[in-house]
Formats: sequence, C-alpha cells, structure tokens
Amino acid sequence: MTTIEHAFLGVNIVMATGFERRYSWRLAAMCGLCAIAPDWDALTIAYSLELFGLAHRVWGHNFLVCFLVGLLIGCIDYRYDIVSRVLSWFCRIFRISNLDDNFSIRDRFSRLGLVVWIIFAEIGSLSHLVADIVSSGAADLPDWELKLLFPFSERGFIYPMHSWGDVGVTLIFVAGMFAMLKWNLKTKLIARLTLLAIIAYIVW
Repeated sequence: MTTIEHAFLGVNIVMATGFERRYSWRLAAMCGLCAIAPDWDALTIAYSLELFGLAHRVWGHNFLVCFLVGLLIGCIDYRYDIVSRVLSWFCRIFRISNLDDNFSIRDRFSRLGLVVWIIFAEIGSLSHLVADIVSSGAADLPDWELKLLFPFSERGFIYPMHSWGDVGVTLIFVAGMFAMLKWNLKTKLIARLTLLAIIAYIVW
C-alpha cells in the first residue's frame, strides 16, 4: 500500500471500533500516524539508492521495531497530544480560526486512556506489516519481501495478492471517507464496510 492508504487503514480501524466517539478524533489520527510510521526506513533514499534497497522493508518493517515505534508514538502522543499541536500549528499557518474545544490541546489524562492509546498505536503500526505483505510488486517491479524477524533472522515473508499502488484500494478508502462525511452518524458501520470492501477487493 502507499503511504496515504496506510494512513486511511489506521484511521478506519479506529472508526470501525467506535472508540473515536469516546476518545475523540485524536485516537484515529494517532493510529493513522502509526500506520505509516514503519516507512521511516524509506528515508534512507536521501542517502543513497543502495542503502534504500538494503534498508526499506527491513529496518522499520519488522515486529520488534514496529512494536517499539508504536509504543513510543502512543506514549508520546498521549502525554503531549502531538496530533492536536500539529493541527494547531497548521491552523496558525493558514490563519484558520473558530475551532471548537474538541480541537484544543488535551489537558486530561488517565491510565485507561494511555492503555487505549498504546493498544491502537500497536495495531496501527502492525497493520502496516499486514498490508505490505499482501501488497507488493507491479508491472515492472518484483515482489519485495519483508524481514519480519529482523534482526534475529534474515528470512523474508511475502504473500502478494495485489500490486503496490493499485488505485482501486485508494478509491475504496476515498469513497468510504466521503460516505462518512455525508452520513456522520453511521461512521462505525461505514468504516467496517470500507475495511470489508478492501479485503474483498484484495482477495478478488
């Protein structure tokens, strides 16, 4: 999956549980962030194509690092409400005002809230691995294995079911997003249907 599709997947996972109704949009945004986090190893392309070829789908795409990154993001975001601060910064840049209190920096914390944040951070991070296992290759690209057990093993895992960058997946996510905007009282059902449609499309 592409970066935007990973983000959509993380957001839809939270929406499908309905937890965002209790913990606000912040939980869905954080899960979406965690769902793209494993792609940090793609930044190695800034150094060289050779390092990118060695590092991408290896350094960030394994169980150990995904778990640690999810734990780190979940804890930091819950304590410092990073997603709200980024939104606030974005609004200042574009001179957007009149946001309601739901978009203010969080000032209430609880142990249960932290646990929920960590659980969904881990789910979001690990969802990236699941998605990349079934999404690989293209017309002119070979399948790209994930070394899930790195650094303890160099064994690669891949079960390609559809091509990377397949626009059909993006269209399903976008359709689900617009459906949520139109029927905002049925977001939980729409998110579940969106995820089922994604699974059905990939299997098909």
